[in-house]
Amino acid sequence: MSTRFVFAALLSVSVTACAAVQPPEPQAQLTSTDIEYPHVKRPNLVVSDLSRSLSIYRDILELTASDISDYGADSYSYPVFKIPEDVPIRGVTLHEPGEQRVLALTELASLDLPEPANAPHMSAIVIGVVDLEDKFEQLAALGLTVTAPKVASGADFDFVEQAFVDFDGHLVVLYEVLPSAAD
Repeated sequence: MSTRFVFAALLSVSVTACAAVQPPEPQAQLTSTDIEYPHVKRPNLVVSDLSRSLSIYRDILELTASDISDYGADSYSYPVFKIPEDVPIRGVTLHEPGEQRVLALTELASLDLPEPANAPHMSAIVIGVVDLEDKFEQLAALGLTVTAPKVASGADFDFVEQAFVDFDGHLVVLYEVLPSAAD
């Protein structure tokens, strides 16, 4: 099967598309007055197969998934992503232990998505993890393209980063904070 290119957009998916959210732990509900603006809510990745994508984002990267939902005909995703009205859409939101809905996956199973071009990636999502080496062993076992790890220094900590391209052509950079020399 050929790798397919998908569109990554920083965009909020219709609330009706992801109404059955099961947070990992009880959390206080935020109101619009609790949020400082501007506020980036979540990247949304268009994918060809939710189950296959969940094998990465839920099973390997350990994000918690809400129930998979069918989008309604009035979903905001149709005009925003330029999806033909006759194409069914399903979606799921993913959660971190401390925050709900940090990533969304939108499935267009019946639509042939564009192939990735042999050009620079146009976007990436960056996710902090623990046990980076183990995660990349699992990602490589799925046959995904992975880069070599690189140790880097940030303003607050040193970290190792490494990237992979998921089944649909999305570039994902993972990083793990390294113990400080004082530890």
